[in-house]
Amino acid sequence: MILISIILALAIERLGARDAHWQIDHYSKGYLNMSRSLLQNNSLLKSPFVFALWVLLPALGVYFVMDLADFFLVELALNALLLLVCFGCAKPRALYKGYLNALTRGDTEGATLYALQLGQHRTEDQQGGEWLGQTLAWVNFRHYCAVIFWFVVFGAPGAVMYAVTRSFFDEAQQSEESVLTARSSVLADMLYWLNWLPARITSFGYLIIGNFSKGTGCWLKYALDFKTPNRKVVTSTALAAEQIEQQYAGCTYEATCMMRLVKRNILFYLALIALLTLFGGVA
Repeated sequence: MILISIILALAIERLGARDAHWQIDHYSKGYLNMSRSLLQNNSLLKSPFVFALWVLLPALGVYFVMDLADFFLVELALNALLLLVCFGCAKPRALYKGYLNALTRGDTEGATLYALQLGQHRTEDQQGGEWLGQTLAWVNFRHYCAVIFWFVVFGAPGAVMYAVTRSFFDEAQQSEESVLTARSSVLADMLYWLNWLPARITSFGYLIIGNFSKGTGCWLKYALDFKTPNRKVVTSTALAAEQIEQQYAGCTYEATCMMRLVKRNILFYLALIALLTLFGGVA
């Protein structure tokens, strides 16, 4: 059931589920708008614990709906549709295509703007910056690997739990006027712990399907580290495992190489889930 749902969701998403109604942001913003007055006026929601419960309410609602769906085909359809919505990667996908098109026509300034919109904090030429390939690895992790992990652990409610938290965190970071901005630290803490274990598992996958000897030292360095940001764990291990030469930084070759790595990692995830299903580790 779980493996079939993931494959169905990935296939449908690949075929072109780009409309806003297939994106988790559409529904999380609707939930936020319905709760705006409550968030602004209710003193209880100023408590981090109560606010965290509010964030988890959609996942609880999905849990009760899934509990009522006791027919196999209905449950399969709901799992696939909810997982598809939780991926919500239409915007990053469009920005990535824009980035490649800008590089193809020699528009380096436009490519840099696309990279920054994708989430690249600083370019590879700046101090403390990262390669665009590393940014792509992080985007892929947040929209696919982490969602799949929580889907395997808790089913559709787990995927919704992660995706809603991710969406609210992004909303708090992107808009200073958002009602969530004052609670961004709570969302950051929630997302950190939701990302911690999936980041280590995803990074380990890079070792298996990439350069094992080069990436092992980087992975071991961060495996039990609770202070290093999860983003650094994923991006550093991905770059070490792929071993792209410096001369290709900022080129289409760098981006396409990293995209091949993360796609192979998704296949590794699916193979692992298939084995767990075969041996009874996953329902």
